[in-house]
Amino acid sequence: MLDPLVRFFAPKPLSAVPYYVAGAVVFSILVVILLINLPSRARKPLIAIVTFLAGLFYATEFFWPIDKATNKNFLTDYLVSASKLGSLLAGMTLTLGILSLLRVHGRNIVRLRSGWYNSLALLTAMVAMVVFGLMDKYSDNATAKKVFNVLFEGMLINMDATMFSLIAFYIVSASYRAFRIRSIEATILMTAAFLVMLAQVPVGLALTSWIPRDGAWDFLRLEVVKEWLLTVLNAAALRAIAFGLGIGGLAISLRIWLSLERGAYFEKEI
Repeated sequence: MLDPLVRFFAPKPLSAVPYYVAGAVVFSILVVILLINLPSRARKPLIAIVTFLAGLFYATEFFWPIDKATNKNFLTDYLVSASKLGSLLAGMTLTLGILSLLRVHGRNIVRLRSGWYNSLALLTAMVAMVVFGLMDKYSDNATAKKVFNVLFEGMLINMDATMFSLIAFYIVSASYRAFRIRSIEATILMTAAFLVMLAQVPVGLALTSWIPRDGAWDFLRLEVVKEWLLTVLNAAALRAIAFGLGIGGLAISLRIWLSLERGAYFEKEI
């Protein structure tokens, strides 16, 4: 039943690629027109059916017993095609996001709304990065490569580093609020954090350097205490959190798969 899908995503001769691209564009336009003209009461059931079938495919492929000789089941060969289809859908959503940015910020520039210059900077940077990024990859123009390096390595990476470095001040502020000793739990947290931070600096290590490494009291050395806190207590807490996150993720995945999730986003009129 899925063989046509596999054949569709199989490599094609170069001469046939334009026809497949044109067909895909026409098909996508027809699908969009159909969805736009679909009655509102029919959209949610359609989304629920498509979501359920997609989830059913992956769940069936994962849980269905495999043939020991081939290490596959009857759906394994279609995973590549399904992943390619997912990549196509991701590309379409990215295109919709770009079009939305162009529409919203283009309207701000045309109407000279408050902060229109920010919209102009955003669109200029986006277009420049796309143009010179493509030229850097697909052409031998030395100037384009230099401009792309300036935009990406000289500006984007440095601005990212600047933005994330500012987060350190917010972390310090949050730590100050979290480490206020108002309860037994806060006292334990403060003590553990103090010991770990103290063991990270030479001054802290020097405080217990007089204790013999192989002696009976070596467990009191700060570096040993730090490792015990991180690899025993902290690791156990992280495993518990990860286990809880896994259970929560499984629950929310099942709710979304079965279209049982309720909330502001899921109840919006579409």
